[in-house]
Amino acid sequence: MNRIHGTGCVTPRSRRDGWRLLLALLVTVGAAAACTRGDSGGSDEDVDLGGRLTTRGAGDLLPSGFTPSAGGRGLEVLERRAPTGPAPEDVTVAELGVDFGAPEAPVRMIEMFDYGCGYCRAFHQDTRGPLHEQYVDAGQVLWKSIPFILGRWPESAPVTLAAECARDQGRDYFEAISDLLFANQSDWKSASAPEEVAEGYAQEVGLDMPRYRTCFENDEFLWRVQAHTALANELGVRGTPTFLLVGFGTIPGALPLETFRQVIDTVLVEVALEQL
Repeated sequence: MNRIHGTGCVTPRSRRDGWRLLLALLVTVGAAAACTRGDSGGSDEDVDLGGRLTTRGAGDLLPSGFTPSAGGRGLEVLERRAPTGPAPEDVTVAELGVDFGAPEAPVRMIEMFDYGCGYCRAFHQDTRGPLHEQYVDAGQVLWKSIPFILGRWPESAPVTLAAECARDQGRDYFEAISDLLFANQSDWKSASAPEEVAEGYAQEVGLDMPRYRTCFENDEFLWRVQAHTALANELGVRGTPTFLLVGFGTIPGALPLETFRQVIDTVLVEVALEQL
């Protein structure tokens, strides 16, 4: 069974008191900088993100008494049957999202976001690049990006499908179309046909357009969007962006760059101490 992290990412509970205090403070900061569909909530309990984590099994990994959030407006767009791909309950988290960085990196970060969220746009444009340059490109963090449908913006469904079709032609295309979707967020969110706007972005980034159109029109990767959204729901993700530091905890919201650096540096120190 595939796993997205090894034992080196988990530190003993006795070493995490300082980290938990820091995380509690950061959650307060981050929750004020997130797009939500309900009351914020979460837990800093240890979560093992290996194994099957979508519609079957994810609940077993959540703390007792933790209530996952209900689906939001707009999720009905994803209720149609996916013509291809596995059922969400048969997908492992290792198969989901888009990975950046070295597989052997000591720290694992999962970013869950909705293309329609303004805080996700701010993070993508202002913070993500410097973090990737400092930690991901340097081999210290493996970063998994998972776009899902929070439910506040029905227009997110077609553009997320477009991003998945771009990913199918290469990770660079996924990055390029994501850049355009965030840079022009207000355009496609206000459009009567956001799928047509997304097709223009697909052409702009240089996709093979016949292949893209076949992918999009046939819902080839609808199953991925459904699995991403099922994972977010079952892990109780109530706002975007949400970041899961594997083995440490969950951070809701777009933290300032320097605060994010403090978080990652603290985790890197914890991991290094564990390896002594």
